Amino acid sequence: MNRTNVIEDLNLLPLPPWWVNPWFIVACIAGFAALVGLGIWAARRRPAKPTAPVTPPAPPVPPDEFLRRLAELRERHPRLSAYQLAIEVSEILRAYLEARYRFRILYQTTREFLAEVANRPELDPAHRAALAGFLELCDAVKFGQAPATEAEQTSLLDTAERVIRQTASASNAAA
Repeated sequence: MNRTNVIEDLNLLPLPPWWVNPWFIVACIAGFAALVGLGIWAARRRPAKPTAPVTPPAPPVPPDEFLRRLAELRERHPRLSAYQLAIEVSEILRAYLEARYRFRILYQTTREFLAEVANRPELDPAHRAALAGFLELCDAVKFGQAPATEAEQTSLLDTAERVIRQTASASNAAA
């Protein structure tokens, strides 16, 4: 074997007679076309991927129910401790904001909620600042067991009512 002429030393196997038959070539082309056609048919028959339904924005939540709950809480205020008041007023305002803006605030910490709404256009900076002060005072009373004066307790009720009324009137003005 000559190492310089390796290709010359290779012997190819002879082709079987059916390989060169024109009918075999036609059958191969027809089979390939049938497979391609079957693939196209199956792709068209496959159901389209379901798209996420487009939900229209929720209509503004009427604040009447939340204002009614705040009024009831204001009537019961003298019989409640600062801890009980902070829990209830915080729950009312959080429920309103969740229903109104679809925020997931009920089960978020104050820090998580304020970070989420920091750059959201739904609340203006004045409302964000009022909410920050409101939620920090509620957290201090609820979790830190800090005493709250009568003025601070009344301030919690007033802030919650003011935020609800102002955001409701802002949505009515926008509509």
